[in-house]
Amino acid sequence: TEIPYTSSCDLVCDRSCHEEVTACLFWGLANATAQYFSINTYITYRTRRGTVPMAETHQLRTRDELPKSRQFKEWNRKAEALAKQCRCAEMPSLSHLTSADYNNVYEPADDTYLLLDGLGVEFDGGGDDTSCGESGADSGKLLENKADKVVTTLELGCGTGVVTTYLAKTLFDRRRRKRRAEGGRNDAHVISPSNPNVTHYVTDLNAHAVQAALRTAAASGLPRGTVEAILCDLASPLLDRLTGKVDVLIFNPPYVPTPDDEVGSTGIEASWAGGRDGRVVLDRALPQIARLLSWPHGVAYVITVDDNLPEDIADMMMEKYGVIMRPLVRRKARNEYLAVQKMTLSRSTGNIGS
Repeated sequence: TEIPYTSSCDLVCDRSCHEEVTACLFWGLANATAQYFSINTYITYRTRRGTVPMAETHQLRTRDELPKSRQFKEWNRKAEALAKQCRCAEMPSLSHLTSADYNNVYEPADDTYLLLDGLGVEFDGGGDDTSCGESGADSGKLLENKADKVVTTLELGCGTGVVTTYLAKTLFDRRRRKRRAEGGRNDAHVISPSNPNVTHYVTDLNAHAVQAALRTAAASGLPRGTVEAILCDLASPLLDRLTGKVDVLIFNPPYVPTPDDEVGSTGIEASWAGGRDGRVVLDRALPQIARLLSWPHGVAYVITVDDNLPEDIADMMMEKYGVIMRPLVRRKARNEYLAVQKMTLSRSTGNIGS
């Protein structure tokens, strides 16, 4: 008997939403089929709407995975501070999904939450913009103007679609507030149900994820056609159409170090199996990211863990593609550090890949 997914176990507490309580949990149903969890299985409770994600753990970091330069260590420190200071992004409801869906689609977890919080900082004033990056003034200016500049977004490996749905709703709300502040002027240039002038593309190898993403967008009230879901590998069929046109690119890649032969399936395991250093899929995506970003304001947000050697990624992206990569927000999740890496085109490269 299938046990329906429920949020009835959510904790209500006065601790910061960026703190989490983990507990080993055994439970069953009296006089019915019981579901058991081993002593090594953890349930992570978050003060998020309707989420009780299974925790993922990785090996402890080794010395060679730590940042080599003082500069990258300082960027990590600032990213950790920003993650603690920023507002907790409100995750769109996933009440339309059940436990059966999560048998086939990656359920939002700590990496998802950090990605949402990072997008909140960038697009919804969710943090102190002077706490991260090279220029607080530049960051504030980006926040002020960014929503107006976004025409095309792309999420690789969308899963439930909750991240793109959050971004779409955030852009919608910011433009609506601006429209009201301007007394309803410039209607033709403001997103509305009758004028969804921002297109959000999502891709996934998993057919269940593609359908779930469309359901999530619909359940959140996004206008039909705002989200275009494509069953494919990374952005392969979109490269010609979207080269140099993606204003916001989002990628939560499979980053868990695994044997390479576990990479490349079309099932739920594709959401975590990352191959050597957790980099096999990510390394394939990096050239596409550099090619797709629009100039000059295109930006990518990519999840990494320290196992992925992000400092090496940053060096390679600058050397090969002229892409600047810095940690935006960074947070410890059990025995690993997750980070949202922010990627932008450098002035010296301009329309790379166009």
